[in-house]
Amino acid sequence: MANSHFHRCRLCPNQCEPVFDRVVVSYLIRGGTRIMWELLDTFTDPNPLVFQLQVGQSANQDADDWANVGGPIENAFYAIDPEKRVFGKTNWTYYRVLVTSSKGTYVSQPVAAIGTLDRRDWRNAREIIRKEKLRFRIGAGQDGYLLKRRVTGVRCTHCLDYQTQEVTDANCEYCYGTGFLCGYFYPMACTWADLSPKSRRIHIDGETRATVNDIVVQARMLLTDLMGEDDIWVNKRTDDRYYIHKIDHVSEIRGCPLIGNVEMRPIAYSSVVYDIKIPDQLAHLGQLPDAGIDFPDPAHTPDEGYSSYGPNFPEP
Repeated sequence: MANSHFHRCRLCPNQCEPVFDRVVVSYLIRGGTRIMWELLDTFTDPNPLVFQLQVGQSANQDADDWANVGGPIENAFYAIDPEKRVFGKTNWTYYRVLVTSSKGTYVSQPVAAIGTLDRRDWRNAREIIRKEKLRFRIGAGQDGYLLKRRVTGVRCTHCLDYQTQEVTDANCEYCYGTGFLCGYFYPMACTWADLSPKSRRIHIDGETRATVNDIVVQARMLLTDLMGEDDIWVNKRTDDRYYIHKIDHVSEIRGCPLIGNVEMRPIAYSSVVYDIKIPDQLAHLGQLPDAGIDFPDPAHTPDEGYSSYGPNFPEP
């Protein structure tokens, strides 16, 4: 089982108040996953309540790959996903639940289908995450954004080799070197990191790379967002961007990762990934209009005048 709502980020005013107490995923690899939920006792919207289960590949609420699982159900507390979602060694599956009443629609926090937590373990995990978030905020951590790399979707037609499907241009402006159009999902805010001092060395690699300047940055981060190799962390204050290179789990509860040491590598300032705009940063600079903007699906390309992100752009 996996559980959501480890913490409530109070630094993101654009998020609505939660109505779900928790969402629990009882996962079966072969299919037949059961997703159960509980509402907070402070939620008093009148019946009927209509629930819709959705599945995606990241913990980002603003990602454009959330898809409905089955149809809406009324006044229920669980739903079943009959499909097999995982192929390979990494489970990227996330679930969330939408509830609609006569007063509005509310969304649960995304839940990863990993680990097995009963309610007691879930409460312990939530407390660990709360204390870690507090430690980040009082001075140990730096706020940032997570750019989740796309591993599925529409393949880039501009830089992929037609025979091998390998990326031939690491600075492709259409896929940002990922091989899939748009490259990365919508930036996930409130991704904290406690960065250690840099380790660097300039030396000559006589075999392959000539003069190299390798810089390694270690960071203590929360793993509840299930980041992976080649995802990008963006420093909110400096806009420095780092590739996530290696992840070592520091704290787990019954297989559910909570805290990790993350090895990151700075991205060269000449890289095309610095062209990826962070809407929240632009909003603070006053470069976005007051009204919300709806971006089309990722099949559109930059030369058509669209953003490199998906739909559902939130209002600043």
